[in-house]
Amino acid sequence: MTQDIELYKNLFDTYYSGLVVYASRFVRDTATAEDIICDVFASIWENRTLLHMENTKAYLFSAARNRSLNYLEQLKVRDQYQEEVLQKGEATGSLTWEYYVESELRELIEQAINNLPPQCRSVFIKSRMENKNVNEIAEELQLSPRTVEKHIEVALKKLRNELKDHLLSLTLLEIFIRNLPK
Repeated sequence: MTQDIELYKNLFDTYYSGLVVYASRFVRDTATAEDIICDVFASIWENRTLLHMENTKAYLFSAARNRSLNYLEQLKVRDQYQEEVLQKGEATGSLTWEYYVESELRELIEQAINNLPPQCRSVFIKSRMENKNVNEIAEELQLSPRTVEKHIEVALKKLRNELKDHLLSLTLLEIFIRNLPK
């Protein structure tokens, strides 16, 4: 064990800085290169048989190159994923989490509206989605303005009641997501 520690310390002292410079040429970031080389040395320590290899220098530089290239590949995949997410967000006019919350809320509202009684649903849709006023709806459906107002009142009450648990959950989810570190 003592011999392994001495070999390891000797390898680290001899090659660490050169390996960091070598890895930096691939990843173009000294801190990342240092992390990669620390990983290389950690794997050598975990598999101590590598300490007794004949051509340790070649192994170290190969390992540094391979890990640097793996890092770049992972970075490329991550960047492609982020670009896809951003493009989706731009296409919908919102970021991914906003899109999720909005679509979830829209689906819940549509379900709740579909659960309204037919006449009540019809009046509500004309009022809130077609932006018609009470008199226009009353005339179109041959109802009194007071009946139209009552249908809207009933619809809002039922929707509030049906959506109250979901709205709280979605609001909390949105608050949580907005406060995540960026």
